[in-house]
Amino acid sequence: MATGRTRGARGNRQWSRVLRIALPVVACVIIFPLSNTPTVRAMQDEHATVPQTTREVGATDSNRYVGQAKCLSCHMGLNAQTSTGMGMAALNPRALNSLDYSSMRYQDGPYTVTMTNSDAGLQMIASDGKETLTVPVRWIFGQGYSGQTFILEREGKFYESRASYYKTLSNLDLTIGHTHRPPVSLLAALGRPLPADEVRKCFSCHTSEDIFDGKLDVNQAHPGVTCENCHGAGGQHASKMALATTRTEGKDTTIFDPELLAAADMNDFCGTCHRTTRDVLDSGIRDIRNIRFQPYRLENSRCYDPSDERITCVACHDPHRNLKSSPADYDAKCLACHLRRGDKPEHAKAAACPRATNNCVTCHMPKLNLPGAHFAFTDHYIRIVLPNAPYPD
Repeated sequence: MATGRTRGARGNRQWSRVLRIALPVVACVIIFPLSNTPTVRAMQDEHATVPQTTREVGATDSNRYVGQAKCLSCHMGLNAQTSTGMGMAALNPRALNSLDYSSMRYQDGPYTVTMTNSDAGLQMIASDGKETLTVPVRWIFGQGYSGQTFILEREGKFYESRASYYKTLSNLDLTIGHTHRPPVSLLAALGRPLPADEVRKCFSCHTSEDIFDGKLDVNQAHPGVTCENCHGAGGQHASKMALATTRTEGKDTTIFDPELLAAADMNDFCGTCHRTTRDVLDSGIRDIRNIRFQPYRLENSRCYDPSDERITCVACHDPHRNLKSSPADYDAKCLACHLRRGDKPEHAKAAACPRATNNCVTCHMPKLNLPGAHFAFTDHYIRIVLPNAPYPD
């Protein structure tokens, strides 16, 4: 019969053999991850599929667009939406704002890019000193708060301008996402051709009332994000309300109300234009370029909870109102989750900040300069920012 010491020695030898086998396996797992998918904290189950939105369906024969004026005839308190960044996400060049593009120029290797506005409309011109190519600007994307990119049309195809307007420069410079390699032709100096799927994506986020039976009709596009871009075609809703003698209790199911979405779904809904976690993973953009993708950045925050309505896009931003620019405007939003200094601890609230009592976002959501954008974007990754720390992603 083996003694306790003998059994202990035998057991130690067995564990030694197990560890000699297991440790290399563990090391391999650490050095060579089992999955090629980048580790992202916000990769919850709700991002496994991409839900269909009102932008993808659009209007149908049984449910037509009614236009923003019709919507605002009842929802009069929301008329400020037309002047918001969303409401002015696209401009018609024939209804130009106060910008004078004719004084702007961009030198791109051997090519000079300029713009002119005449009876023929707004045009972008590329010249190499010997030859010149002029192409009409059909749309201007962006209200100009930070910049604008131009959508050109030539021979039935749309092009994204290689040069964009930047407010801080009051001039043209390379469009974000375009290569710094010099163009090889006059047409390439003006822009890159947009494939059909990109045209659909761009227009569905910058214009409205142009999707019919799931198909884009650019000729019907209305500038900017209007009511029916987010809420869907309003024909059935308007007809129902016209027949109603009084407002009934509950929500009208003939119109889409994003407010009814669960918190995570709401962020994904906004992310159909502002980019979701799934979009970032699919694109592989894992550096400061994704600072513009606010839903993704928000969902990486330690405090993010996909079931908590206090940390959705619309908890801080009302899409029907102009963006608030003062840091103090957001303190109440932070305090919806955090205690104030001196408050008694509560199980339902996070700890108070030990350093400040106001202007929370100036420390915890810093503005960072995106190279080439000539603009500092607010990083929606809520965190304790350490001095000289690299961009967290």
